[in-house]
Amino acid sequence: MQLIIAEKSTAAETIAKNLAETKLNSEEQGLVKFWFTKINGEDSVIVPLKGHIKEVRYPETFKKWDEATLNKMITAKFEYVPTAIDNIDVIRRFSKDADKVIIATDYDTEGESIGFEAISVAKSANKSAKIYRSVFSSLTPKELHEAFTSLKKPNKNLSDSADARREIDLLIGAVLTRFISLAAERLGNYFLSVGRVQTPTLTLIVDRDAERRLFKPQKYWRFIASVSLGKKEFVAESIEGKIFDTKVADVIRKTIDSKTAEVKDITKKIREVAPPKPFNTTDFLRSAAAIGFSVPNAMRIVQGLYMKGYVSYPRTDSEVYPPTLDLKEILDELRKSSAYNKFVENIEKDPLHPTKGKEAKDHPPIHPVMLPKKALPAQEAKIFDLIARRFLATLSNPSKEELVNVKLDIGGKEFSAHGSTALIPGWRSVYTYSKYEENILPQMKKGDILNIKSINEEENETTPPPHYSQGGMMKLMEDFRLGTKATRPEILKKLMERHYISSSKTLIPSEMAFAVIENLKKISKDLTSPKLTAALEDEMKEIESGNKTKEEVVNDSRKMVKDLLAKLVSKRKEIKELMHKALLRQYIFGKCPNSGGDLRMLVSKRTHKRFVGCSDYPNCHFGMPLPQSGYLFISPQACPKCGIHMIEWHGKESRRTYIFCVNPACKPKKEELKNKETIKSRIKEKPTSKS
Repeated sequence: MQLIIAEKSTAAETIAKNLAETKLNSEEQGLVKFWFTKINGEDSVIVPLKGHIKEVRYPETFKKWDEATLNKMITAKFEYVPTAIDNIDVIRRFSKDADKVIIATDYDTEGESIGFEAISVAKSANKSAKIYRSVFSSLTPKELHEAFTSLKKPNKNLSDSADARREIDLLIGAVLTRFISLAAERLGNYFLSVGRVQTPTLTLIVDRDAERRLFKPQKYWRFIASVSLGKKEFVAESIEGKIFDTKVADVIRKTIDSKTAEVKDITKKIREVAPPKPFNTTDFLRSAAAIGFSVPNAMRIVQGLYMKGYVSYPRTDSEVYPPTLDLKEILDELRKSSAYNKFVENIEKDPLHPTKGKEAKDHPPIHPVMLPKKALPAQEAKIFDLIARRFLATLSNPSKEELVNVKLDIGGKEFSAHGSTALIPGWRSVYTYSKYEENILPQMKKGDILNIKSINEEENETTPPPHYSQGGMMKLMEDFRLGTKATRPEILKKLMERHYISSSKTLIPSEMAFAVIENLKKISKDLTSPKLTAALEDEMKEIESGNKTKEEVVNDSRKMVKDLLAKLVSKRKEIKELMHKALLRQYIFGKCPNSGGDLRMLVSKRTHKRFVGCSDYPNCHFGMPLPQSGYLFISPQACPKCGIHMIEWHGKESRRTYIFCVNPACKPKKEELKNKETIKSRIKEKPTSKS
């Protein structure tokens, strides 16, 4: 009998269904469901895990938070404690009679670590069982059959690399989190988290906001002409663009009363735009974020689609389809859908030449493998559609556009107009998630005299660099080698849950984030810089290749943490004072519109209800209500209407966070609500171009 161990329940069921040679039966033991069938002629039991079944922990003696134990924690031996007892019991039960144990977890460092946890359980029950590894990138019957007929050996180096990362993250996180929290006297649910990857990631977000706060706007002018030729209108702008010199602006102003413009020159060129590259994990997450998904949610959804067998493994660095991937087979599958069949027909008119990016040897780019067997929930359907259309786009022809540049003479000054016309849509016709808007100029020739309807002077100020978006942060983390393709979405999620950044598409740091980062920078730039994390990632690669052992790399980190802790301890008093000052700002909503005092979150001594009150009380009675149930956090985001900070709130049983302004003055009036409902109904009636 062979025991097959999958990473999650959905994956185990998909493997069982796609490889079953006889009737598929199932049983349950505790909370674990498992399946029986014959695979490759052998009696088989397919058992799921639920990710890691053992957790890396400090011994119970370190449960209490106090500074006296911090140095002992640096040298303490970690424990791997069983957590998924039901899964472990099932593995033990079937390992006893198994001739063969096949690990079928995700093939990456984390999956290998999970696999070796299962191997240790199986070996404890049956030392004579032979251990194998199946390697696959999608859960299709064809690929699974190939994986289970050409079994490999488990890779201990990959597992050790993941475990080294787990131990180092626990070491750095536990020791430094405890010190900072103890120094700032923020314990219990209000502790201040520090981490190997999360801290340099948060530093990037804080640094961008600090740059915005220091930004000094500059005034500039632009001059926009509305020009017409017959009944067709278009706009042209002074070639000076943004004008910061008042003298230059004064010269352009003299053209404002001009009534005609002469066409001085027209240039045209054809631009060919290559199709996008195949999806690696980072590009997928950025694209999903661009269409409204949070990064953690997008990762959760695509992982679910993979386990159901609809898309390939979603954690990959590769942007090149391997020669072994049957592109024609995937096209034949997508042809069955009315949403994609016409694009498949166009693609197959020519030989297949997929676009290419950087090549990695882990897994192929993310691609569809099978059409869903039944209608998916809306979010899953959107993610599948994004992946399917991206795949089709990578096999499509380039798009061709005609670019037109027209130079105009207006009152002796040069203005220019730019036009763009789609000649051949190519890949853009299928990949509707790529934005492109035509700007078709009227036909004109050199020497034509055009009418000017108006020349508008626009006065503006330069704006600070934008906050990072979730998608943008994924790319930045990849560039700085912060985390892995598997852990980056979870890092952002953790920063949001710990109220370091806003739970929105735009990553805005809280005052607490500023307090933690600014203090750590003064003590150790190593901890806040991406360099340390990048160096440790190099060490993990050394473990993978067998050049270093897990113990060597973890011990090097112990020495680093010991030196860092000594620096922190020497400045404990300074850290406490700075943190207290900064954290007080965490409870301020902004300035009172009546008195100018600070608006603070307070709790009534009489009713025990929380509310917003003014620091000038009793001279000022301005107040605002707050939700009395659930969890709330003063958002770094200010209300665009009143400027007071909004709140981020979620109910005790809810996973979703709501961001809104609590100022009653900002609540829409009945007339505004009616208008909004009318707009919503019109939006629903309007057909969308994105299917």
